[in-house]
Amino acid sequence: MLGHGAANAMPGMDMPDSGSAKAIPPISKSMGEPLNSAGSDFEITYSADGKTAIFTSTRPGSIESPGPYNFDIWMSRYVNGAWQTPVHLGPDIDPSAGPNINTAAWELEASLSDDGNAIYFTRYEPGNLSTGDLYVTQKVNGVWQPAKNWNDVPGLPHLNTPTGEEHCPIIASDSLIYFSYQQPGVTQDSDIWKVEKKDGIWQKPQSLGQRINSPHRDHLHWTGLSKDGKSIIVTSTRPDLGSRGGHDEWIAYQNPKGEWQEPLNLGDTINTAGEDMCWAFTPDGKKFTGGWGQPGTYDLDIRWVNKDDIPLLKHFEPIGPPPNLLAKNKARSNSN
Repeated sequence: MLGHGAANAMPGMDMPDSGSAKAIPPISKSMGEPLNSAGSDFEITYSADGKTAIFTSTRPGSIESPGPYNFDIWMSRYVNGAWQTPVHLGPDIDPSAGPNINTAAWELEASLSDDGNAIYFTRYEPGNLSTGDLYVTQKVNGVWQPAKNWNDVPGLPHLNTPTGEEHCPIIASDSLIYFSYQQPGVTQDSDIWKVEKKDGIWQKPQSLGQRINSPHRDHLHWTGLSKDGKSIIVTSTRPDLGSRGGHDEWIAYQNPKGEWQEPLNLGDTINTAGEDMCWAFTPDGKKFTGGWGQPGTYDLDIRWVNKDDIPLLKHFEPIGPPPNLLAKNKARSNSN
C-alpha cells in the first residue's frame, strides 16, 4: 500500500539516515489485527477505562490525501476480550458514536479526555509535518460537535502559529501544558516547550532548555509525564547519548532545582535501529504501547511491552488521559 522510505523526499518528514542498518523488533509484541493493518498504524491512546482506543492509520477507508500517506484517525472498542474492527472518524460516522474530524488534510495524534467528552488531535497540511495545528472536538448532550482550532476556543492557550509544529501536547493540568514547537529562528528543529497559567492568564511559552532540546527532532506523546511531574518521556531523533538510530524513546529527569537534565535512552528493550515513535501508557500504567517501523519510513505497526520490562520505567508512574479543558471552561462560565 505504501512505499517504504517515501517520506524522505517530503518537507517536514525527513528521517535520519540509517544507511543499510536493519532494524530488529524489540521484545515488544504486535497488537495484531484489527488494530494493525496493511497500512501504517501508530500513535495509539486510550479512554480512561481502557475500553476505547483511538489511533492514526492509513488503512483502506482513509480519505485520500496528496502524497504517499493518507493519515486519518480511527477508533476501536474493546468488547468481550477483543478489539473490534476500527471505525473511521469521518463524514459517515454517527455523531453520537464519534466525531467527524477526518479530512483530505492529515489528522494525527489523537487523545480522548479523561471524561471521554473531548478529543484532542493535530491537523497538518498533507505532506508536511511542520505545519501542525492543535484541534479539539467536544461531545455535548451526547452529540459530537465540529472540531475547533485551539486558537478559536476561549480559555485555551494560543499555541498554533503559521509555521509551528505542535505535535500532541501533554496536558499536565488545566494550568500546565507541555507541547512541541517548531519556529524558524526560535527552535532548532521540533523542540519541547511548556506554557503555564498564572492568576487565570496563560503566560508566554518557555523552552525546556538545551539539555532536553537537541538540534534534532524532539517531541512528546500524551501520557509521557510522571504523576509527580519530575520525569518525562521524549521521542527524539538525536544521534548521540546512546541512540539506537532513527526515532527512539528517552526519559529525562528534573534535578532538585527543578531543571531538566539530558535524556537517557530507554534501551534495547524498546528501541531499535528503526523508528520507535510516539509511545504511550495504558490507563492502568502497566503497558507501554506505540509505533515501530523499519528505518526511514512512517510505515509503522502498533506494538506493546510491559512497562516493568523496561528498566528505566519500572518506577515511572504515568499520568492518565488528559483533562477535558473545555468542560472546565464551561463549568467556570456557568458559575459566573
